[in-house]
Amino acid sequence: MNLTTQNAKNLISKDNELSKKAAFEILNTCDTESFKTICDNSEQMFDFVIDKVVKNLTHATNEGSIKSTFEFAKTYNPTIGQFINNIWLKFANEDLTDEILEILENGTDEQKIYAAKYFEKINDPLALELLSKYAFCDNTDLSTACATALGAFNDSASHDVAISMLNEDDDFKKFSAMAFLINYAKKDDISTILKELENSPFAANIAAGILYKYNLEELKNTLNKDEILKLYNEIISSYPEDIGLETIFDFNLLNFTKEYFTDKNSLANRVIADLKNVISLINADNIYTYDLNKNCINNIKKIDEVLEKYKPEANIISDELFQTQKRAQRAINTLIALGDTSCCEKIEKLYTTTNDPLLLCECARAAKNLGFKLEKETGLNKISDKNALELFKSYF
Repeated sequence: MNLTTQNAKNLISKDNELSKKAAFEILNTCDTESFKTICDNSEQMFDFVIDKVVKNLTHATNEGSIKSTFEFAKTYNPTIGQFINNIWLKFANEDLTDEILEILENGTDEQKIYAAKYFEKINDPLALELLSKYAFCDNTDLSTACATALGAFNDSASHDVAISMLNEDDDFKKFSAMAFLINYAKKDDISTILKELENSPFAANIAAGILYKYNLEELKNTLNKDEILKLYNEIISSYPEDIGLETIFDFNLLNFTKEYFTDKNSLANRVIADLKNVISLINADNIYTYDLNKNCINNIKKIDEVLEKYKPEANIISDELFQTQKRAQRAINTLIALGDTSCCEKIEKLYTTTNDPLLLCECARAAKNLGFKLEKETGLNKISDKNALELFKSYF
């Protein structure tokens, strides 16, 4: 850690009295530099150290030093900054609410985040207009805080705006709408969001957002089996490069694996087969695991133990070829990885029945990798796009 002030160093000291004294000093002198350096180094602190810092800063604040927290709020930190909202809620009254409303309107983006979190608990209707204004902004922390607050208000107007944005042609606007709905936290919206994942370039990010908000047991009470599988499918398909492997623990992949590895559903079979490939890849090279914590590494080991009993069935997985384009494409990747030629007949059937240039190319790629032949003219007659045509020809 690189703490730049003595107060900051004292604040994390093992000496509790010294730490408490530093907290009072930081609050009473409005020592923004110490607060900022603590925030800047928070990712390198153990949870128990952060808890102590938040506790001591909270206890050190009185009505006379609340003004200091307004200045500290110009630095946003989701962990250390908890103390700011703790204080605002502790001393909440009409005058303080008016001051925080002013911050929500005219403060920095960082201050507005804390203000939005305040109004998540203090449902003052005067904040609604401003919360709605920032709910779809580019600052992710601010839009998240505002959407969460609007959910606490149960504000139907902003919810309706988000639902209507799902009909936009702009992928970024759709992403913003889905992110809003996740943070608004109305469980009935999850199925609506999942329908958008098929064609969204941000599918993995949205799936991660849902899984950070709801655990597997909650989802089982809200979604059907295929919806849960589609959700985890986006995460597993993005490992190990696009989604951090620490989420294996965060998203309870162990329980997910135990729940579905014996399922004969084609989607379940394919998703579990992909997970097994991911775990094998991770275990083959410690570059993927060297910076993971013990909980995550232990989860990977336990998932691997469960998957030792799993035998992928290419014949079942190949039923995925006749689902959506994305599911068919991913199924072809899985079948190629398995190297099981019992699926060749179904791939050939897809090849002869589809007019989708991407799937025609994928079928040709599968034929090349699995060692069976397809009639080249069939694809040539169906593909008009020049780039797709060149890719298709490269497989023959």
